[in-house]
Amino acid sequence: MTLFAKKTNHIMFSDIQSIGVSLGVKRTPTNENDLPLILGDYKALYCNTELSERSWLVERRALLANGCNLTGKQYRIVTSRGMGTFPRLGEVCFITKGISSSTKTEPGLYPLLTTAENPTTSDNYQFDSDAVCVPLISSTGHGRATLKRIHYASGKFALANLLAAVQPRDKDKLSTKYLYYILGFKKDSIALLMKGAANVSMNVEDLAKFQIPLQPLEVQQEIVAEIDGYQKVIDGARAVLDNYHPHIPIHPDWPMVALDDVCSVNPQKSEINKLDRNTIVSFVPMAAVNENAIGFEPRDSKTLAEVSNSYTYFKENDVLLAKVTPCFENGKAGIARNLTNGIGFGSSEFYVLRSNGSILPEWIYICVTTPKFREIATAQMTGTGGLQRVPRAVVEGYSIPLPSLETQQQIVAEIEAEQALVAANRELIARMERKIQAAIAGVWGEEKTV
Repeated sequence: MTLFAKKTNHIMFSDIQSIGVSLGVKRTPTNENDLPLILGDYKALYCNTELSERSWLVERRALLANGCNLTGKQYRIVTSRGMGTFPRLGEVCFITKGISSSTKTEPGLYPLLTTAENPTTSDNYQFDSDAVCVPLISSTGHGRATLKRIHYASGKFALANLLAAVQPRDKDKLSTKYLYYILGFKKDSIALLMKGAANVSMNVEDLAKFQIPLQPLEVQQEIVAEIDGYQKVIDGARAVLDNYHPHIPIHPDWPMVALDDVCSVNPQKSEINKLDRNTIVSFVPMAAVNENAIGFEPRDSKTLAEVSNSYTYFKENDVLLAKVTPCFENGKAGIARNLTNGIGFGSSEFYVLRSNGSILPEWIYICVTTPKFREIATAQMTGTGGLQRVPRAVVEGYSIPLPSLETQQQIVAEIEAEQALVAANRELIARMERKIQAAIAGVWGEEKTV
């Protein structure tokens, strides 16, 4: 095989996604294994027969022309949606590095795009047109090549010197918005162009070599219109999520009580001391609790012995309330439901609120997720930096209205109906995002399930 490799004018690359075992420490066997297929491709290469879909050939001269860069996927030829070619960015775009400092630029009237999600401002501008702005440095650094986001900009704007603006040479052949969508879809592949041990980055010349699917302009416009339509639906649904908050129409005749008069905060674990240590219980990480949703489902189960010493204890129908930033401000709270053996454990950054019977768990949830409670509690947080917490005394002393159980049930039913509609908007967003991914994947000759 060594002699054959010296004689052939091609190099074979293979995309290995599974090797028959998991990549964790335990190396658990799995049903997926690409290695036999790849071994078959080596035989096919030697016999000059057809390769599988996992492998492809690249001419040696193409590697040499690209500085012997061995990132195989950038050489792979794929079939895209419609008829088109795969030119390099530098052939169809102007690529201009930004000139502004991310930190020292004087603020002003013009947007300054940096690697951050939101722009700052600048007292002058570098561009006055549409552009796709690509970071030239890794989002994470520390030897890892990652690209978190790509920006779309229009009008007059300044660009930080850690990014490059990519602009079509001929807008009658390449749409800027189309370019933005297809490059955003391939952020991970673009990141592979980055080099370096600690400060991982790429230069403009590296970016110029990246190949894109270039469709006829009318096809590009159809794709952009399709994606923009999905995005408008997403924006509308997100507006619902951002602006909806449960509202309690408080009657002046209702008594006001402190929370600790009607519920206990962080009940003692001693009530489960008599249980077998091998009892299976639910485990609920912070991520399992949805924002702006009353109930949540546990994602995992553990034995009592595994969790009882280190995690917060709760049981069926207890209310969990995040107490640490930023989870508290984001509304991380919910009612524990469908717990294994009626018992759960979760993050130590939860407060557990348990009704004494005079109040519905749903009523507790509604009261501690109002903007008013968040405002009051946030103002009294303690700690420094990003780990400020709501003191327990603030939760226990918070004053809430307490109508009859019948009235609570009526109001809760109305709010739960509203939240079902809110949840539908969340699902709508997920569906539209999948449609966007599928539309762009088609351009690259890939398939995504909608």
